[in-house]
Parts: sequence; C-alpha cells; structure tokens
Amino acid sequence: MKTFRLLIFVFLGLMMLGCVPSSQQKDKAVSDPLDLWNEGPVKASILTFIKTVTDEANPAFIPVPDRVAVTDMDGTFLLEKPNPVNFDVVIRMMMDQIAGNPALAQKQPYKAIQEQDWAYFDTLSYDENGIYSILMTATNGYTEDQYRDYILEYYKTVTDKRFNKPYDQLVYAPMVQLFSYLQENQFEIYIVSGSDPQFTRTLCEKSAGIPVQNVTGTTILVKWVETDSGSTFVRTNEIVKPINDVDGKPVNILYKVGKLPVISIGNATSDYPLLKFSENSHHSLQLVVNHDDSAREYVYDYEKVKAMCQENGWQEISMKNDFKVVFSE
Repeated sequence: MKTFRLLIFVFLGLMMLGCVPSSQQKDKAVSDPLDLWNEGPVKASILTFIKTVTDEANPAFIPVPDRVAVTDMDGTFLLEKPNPVNFDVVIRMMMDQIAGNPALAQKQPYKAIQEQDWAYFDTLSYDENGIYSILMTATNGYTEDQYRDYILEYYKTVTDKRFNKPYDQLVYAPMVQLFSYLQENQFEIYIVSGSDPQFTRTLCEKSAGIPVQNVTGTTILVKWVETDSGSTFVRTNEIVKPINDVDGKPVNILYKVGKLPVISIGNATSDYPLLKFSENSHHSLQLVVNHDDSAREYVYDYEKVKAMCQENGWQEISMKNDFKVVFSE
C-alpha cells in the first residue's frame, strides 16, 4: 500500500513538473519584446539601439527626460488606403452637406465628391488652398464635441470594404507593439501627423496606446464661445500655420514637444524633414515603413521610399519581410 501511494506521489510530481514551464521556457516567452516582427536587420537595429541608449554605462546613454520618439500616423501605423481615414471622414461630412443643400454640388470640391471624381483631389496642392481646404470647409461651424461625436459614430458605422473592420482597428500590430516597447523603456512618443489632431485623438489611446496630449497635426483654428449653458470651441475656416506636413513637421515638433527626438518614424518621402530632424541628436534611429505587401495590405511608393532609406542610411521596414502579421486578428 505504501509503495502504491509512493508511486502516486511520484506520478503526480512528474505531472506537475511537466505543467510548469522551465526557466528557459519562461525566458524565451518574455525575452522577445518584438515577437510580431520577423528576425532581420530592422528588428536587430531597434533592439540594439534601445539596449544601447538605456545602458547607463554606455557613452550613448540617453537620460529618460530626453528619450523622445516621434511618429507619423497615416501609413505609418494606421491604414491610409484607399484614402487616409481623416480624408474619408470629411468627404462623408461634405456628402451630408450636399444632401441637405444640393446646390453645393455645382461648385468644387463638392462637385468632385458628388461625381466621385477622386482624381480631382490629386491635382490639389498640399496647402490651405488645396487639399487642406477640404478639412476647413467640411468642419466649419462644428463645435469640437460635434466633430468628435461624428468621428466616433463613423467608427461604429463604417467598415473597410477589403478588411471588413472599422478604421480605428486597422492599425499595424507590429508598430503598436513597437510603441509599447519604447514606452516600457521610458520613451515619450508623440504623433506628428498631417491629419487633424482632433481626429487623431479619437483613436490614439485606444488603438496605439499614445496619450491624447502627445498629438500634433494640421490644426483648424477654433474660437472660444460662451453660451447660457456653458462654453465651447467652434471650428473656423482657417488653419493654424504651419500646416503639419513636410517641413512643417519639425517646426511643430519644436512648438509642441520642445525637445529633439532621438527616434523618428515615417512612411513617405514627405516625412523626410521629420526623419532628418532627428539626426541632429548625437545618437538617433530613423525607421521608415515601406508598403510592399499587396497580399496583406497594399503596394505603393515602394521604390521612392526604398531609395530614400538607402540614400540616408535609414532603416527600411518592409511590411512584407519584417511584419509577421499586419493587423491584429
């Protein structure tokens, strides 16, 4: 009987040992903070950079207050095809305006929207008289609360035709993981986007883990209005300059952040000033997402972005080769 009991205890003990992961298994499970990334030079460069600048014994050590990272949004961590999401929102707002006042369809840009002449928008310049005039026109007279509520309703009612998800869920999972890894290493991350910051703030915390106060973008001037029920901000038909695009991005980083970024992340040749600005740091890292995966996302501007990375010695993130997954399941 004693022998039988002893065998039972031995059997149970072996089972428990089999159920408890070894220290090596545990280490393997937690040792890769970027497990949504494929092994390769880009992943290695990120891990090496972070290890280097957070090591107090290393000459390249960066103190916590100076650990600043900046990232573009559209196409860098948020899907931007077939159209940038903020653009899609304002187009729908203008379609609503046409429905209420059909005469608007006789003039541009309403005419192009009514006729779905999307090529028209490719002819517009990237300034307040061009593509950004649409943002001013669409939201003029809205309070900030009304604008936010419209966007939140958009997420509830509009899904991408290809991926069958609302757009606030169509963020690149490896990039969001990268943001989390940077934050774990006490980096402050700022979104520097051409999109309206009030739009970006509707998704940045939930979708990317970046706080709303760390957002800068192309800003519509608002006026403060006091009413019998309180006070509010009303959007006007004017843009705060500089527009947060191309060489306006470093300027707005200076205004908003006040510190030199040591990590900069973009996805387009228009992000060149954003990326170049961070090279002023004594130790910096530039990452550029390249859209080269038609099976899981889209292919566009591939050769231009690749050439920019090669010419400047920046890390090209190939969606096809560096991302294990693109979107979360």
